[in-house]
Amino acid sequence: MDAMGLLSSASTTIGHILVVDDDQGERELIVSSLRADGHDVDASGTGFEALRLLGRQCYDLVVSDLMMPELDGPSLYSAVMSRWPSGTPHFLFVSGLPNASGYAGFLKVIHAPLLTKPFKIGALRRAIKRILQPRA
Repeated sequence: MDAMGLLSSASTTIGHILVVDDDQGERELIVSSLRADGHDVDASGTGFEALRLLGRQCYDLVVSDLMMPELDGPSLYSAVMSRWPSGTPHFLFVSGLPNASGYAGFLKVIHAPLLTKPFKIGALRRAIKRILQPRA
């Protein structure tokens, strides 16, 4: 499929996405996959850096690791909700934890999906499409 075909097939779900993951390899894989789909993607290795980026521009979606040093995914989400309650982007969390049950209540309350690492890029694409798809 050529680049135009790729963009037109995903045109209803193209978005401005911020990827936040302290694992550089994971972050780069997610970013390159999303850019290949035509998304406008920025990346951050820390929650604090993500907050700086979020203060400068609006995002449709934040794809964030749950566990990060200093400012983890739930703390990032809480900070975003406090600072920009009316313009909060959607969140999708990823985690390498074999058992993320400690976060189940948090994820249920905020209605955010979780992808467990390692995940297939197709699963990431499907999750993002569901999140960004315009509601009829």
